[in-house]
Amino acid sequence: MINRSFLLLLFVSFCLSAAAQSDSAHFADATVTTQKLAKGVYWKQLTFSQHDLFGANEHLSWVEVTKKARKYRLHIVSSDSLERTSQIAMQRNALAGVNGSFFKMRGPDPDNRKDLNGVPQLERSLLPYNRSEVYLREDGSLVAPNLPGKQGQRRRSQQGAIVINGRTVQIVENNPDNLKFEEGLQGSDILSTGPLLLLDNNNSPIIKDAFSTDRHPRTALGIRYDGTLVLFVVDGRAAESAGFSIEELQQVMRWLGCANAINLDGGGSTAMYIKGQPDNGVVSHPSDNKKYDHFGEREVANVLLLLKK
Repeated sequence: MINRSFLLLLFVSFCLSAAAQSDSAHFADATVTTQKLAKGVYWKQLTFSQHDLFGANEHLSWVEVTKKARKYRLHIVSSDSLERTSQIAMQRNALAGVNGSFFKMRGPDPDNRKDLNGVPQLERSLLPYNRSEVYLREDGSLVAPNLPGKQGQRRRSQQGAIVINGRTVQIVENNPDNLKFEEGLQGSDILSTGPLLLLDNNNSPIIKDAFSTDRHPRTALGIRYDGTLVLFVVDGRAAESAGFSIEELQQVMRWLGCANAINLDGGGSTAMYIKGQPDNGVVSHPSDNKKYDHFGEREVANVLLLLKK
């Protein structure tokens, strides 16, 4: 006699499989809004308003950078003071950009006079202003090392790295036992982040905890086999867009054709900038003001920008 628990397990597996196929079909059939930003660079948006993606409303934005985009390259840009993604992008005259990797919310800020009270002028340039808590190399120079976790090991946010060397962009898996692994990587710009989502078209294992299973705004970078870059954000924490779990983000990056993909900082940090658009170029709906508008950006320590060569 077949055990009832076994039958229940089969039924649940069937339902999950059917739901996944339905989500995949809805995604494939959805109408994508596309706008050309430059030769080989496209901004795309997709909205689900009938609870028809993972059982929720969702608003997705992504920028595709193809091999034909010869005038623009991806760069990692840091700030010695926390600034909004749009602010950094406008300062650098970027075509487009998203927020970067993880950082410390608190620390000395050269733009805040209170942080400099009592500090001699000569010493101010020596203060460790950069708030990044992950390895960051910009234009060949070290900006920030990895900060170890509580056990002296890598954090989940340091699981992989984005490596940029000219027009070549890679996503690599870091050595879990060596916090200085990134120092040996060849690239002008390097940024550690995580968790990894896809490597060589294989799903990376995802830890089952609240960080991964709860839905939040998310930011990710993906790379297709043909070299196309995908800068992706999903809005969240709103009735209009719930956000993704890490596994849902992993699935969507695969549906977007990415063979390699990695998670960036999310939550209130998630933001996308497009040059020339209203609201200071903010086209996503950042959640830090708890409103579904374009004015809830969080100040961040680093960003990914498309800049002219």
